[in-house]
Amino acid sequence: MMGEGSGESEGEGPKGEGPGPEIVGVWPAAVWIIVGTGHYLNDPDHFAGWKGALYFVLGTGLVALVGGIASLSTRRTVAGIQERLLKEVRHRRDLTTWAIALGLRGLVGLGEAVLVTLLALSVVALLG
Repeated sequence: MMGEGSGESEGEGPKGEGPGPEIVGVWPAAVWIIVGTGHYLNDPDHFAGWKGALYFVLGTGLVALVGGIASLSTRRTVAGIQERLLKEVRHRRDLTTWAIALGLRGLVGLGEAVLVTLLALSVVALLG
């Protein structure tokens, strides 16, 4: 029975299943740092003084917090939708459902990376 000791609320999929663990805040902050480092290596004077501190210290923290929460929410929503769709088509987990789940998570991760990169590029342009 669902209510007796299963530890799952209605609408949530089983914990621990899927292609990999969820990393909160690290993924968006890593993209933010990589974009900033690329610009720093290209033009170190651009990040001199307060601009570098603002971008790397404050920006990384904000992106890790806000981006991590948004990323986690998006991934959980996509995982719930994916779980329902896969149950309609296939009634058990196998290699095909795992590959589909991995592909969907890859697409969500790519979308997050593009959004964070665009945000980082616009912040660099604003600081310039």
